[in-house]
Parts: sequence; C-alpha cells; structure tokens
Amino acid sequence: NQYQKEISYSDEVLQFNTLISLKNVSFSYGKTAVLKNVNLDIHKGQKIGLIGKTASGKSTLADIIACLLEPDTGSISVDGVSIDENNFHSWQKNISYVSQSIFLNDSSFAENIAYGENIDEIDLERVYMSAKKSQLSESIDNLPDKYNTIIGEKGVKLSGGQKQRLALARALYKKSTLLILDEATSALDNETEKLVMNAIMSLSGDITMLIIAHRTTTLSECDTIKE
Repeated sequence: NQYQKEISYSDEVLQFNTLISLKNVSFSYGKTAVLKNVNLDIHKGQKIGLIGKTASGKSTLADIIACLLEPDTGSISVDGVSIDENNFHSWQKNISYVSQSIFLNDSSFAENIAYGENIDEIDLERVYMSAKKSQLSESIDNLPDKYNTIIGEKGVKLSGGQKQRLALARALYKKSTLLILDEATSALDNETEKLVMNAIMSLSGDITMLIIAHRTTTLSECDTIKE
C-alpha cells in the first residue's frame, strides 16, 4: 500500500486549480483501522488544520493526499482527475511536505534549501527570501560562510529547530501549490513558531495548506480545523 517513499520530482505537473476531493477513504495498518470512510474536500487556497490525539490518523491522511500511501478503499481526485499509479508522480510535483523527519544533504544551506536543483541554477534571491520567511536567515547570516556553510551529514551541525526551519525554507523555495506541514514547527519555541506561522499564513492565497499540529495556537489562523 505504498506508492513510494518520498515526494517525486518528475517534470510533468498535474494542474490543481479548484479542488482536492477524498471520497470514502479508508486505511488500515494490518488489522488496525486508522481511517474509515473519510470524505474531505479541500478547495484551492484553503488553510485546513488537523488536530487530534496521537495515532488518530492525521499523518496517514496527509500521506494519502501526498500519494505516499495508497488507500485501502476510496479515492482521491484533483480537479475531477482521479489520482492513481499512472499520474501520482505528476500530482506530487505540486506538493511540499514538511514533517518531523527531515532529509538533509551534507552540503550547504543554499543547496539544501534549493534541494533538487543543479547548483548553477539555484535562485539565490529566492533562497534568501525563503530563509527569511522561515526565520532561518539570522542564524545563517551570523556564520562566516553564510549560505555556503556545510551543514554536515543529516544536518548534524544544526539544532532541531534549525532543521525544521530549513525544511520550511525548502518548502517555500519550491513555490508549491499544496503545502503540507506535519508537526513542522514542533521543535520551535513559542515565539519563533508564531513568527514562522505568521509568515506562512501571509503567503499568497493560491497556496493551499494542510497543517497538522497538537497545539491549537498553531492552527489559529486556519480557515477550517478538523479533529
């Protein structure tokens, strides 16, 4: 029941202009049912918050929307186009997914923020702006090599909060139409989280957001909160 392990970076993009629709989606891990007959419509530009106790299926739902998991039953469609094994790569091109598990290269801040781009094609102005919005720029600017600083294998030279802010900067750099944040600010102190969330919420209305959190304050600016 797994399409693949990470977001794909294929060239073709499935257009998302109006609606993501989940119909009667169910999913189980072995004999443990996590989602049962879930119906959910997410309109373009909406900010949807998901809150609930641990193991209630929030991350599983996000993984299904991102085509990291295939539902046992039910379907997901985008603008009326059913998502399946033939086009899920094209759908994933729209998505930036920031979770507590962050993949980082043993390379520079700039290369990690612009992950997936050739080094000579990196838009440094976009890198700087993404770092600023994610509240990471001040930390980088205080380093001798600034954005050329090597962060180490799996970001070993960074704190947990810096890793999360770098992952957010990467998502902002990608300019995706769907931004999924799965406890993406959990390692930040309250003040930094507030600054980061204010920056994220101020992004263009064309960006659709699915935000998973345990703290209701994280979701205070969402259009809809579902439990």
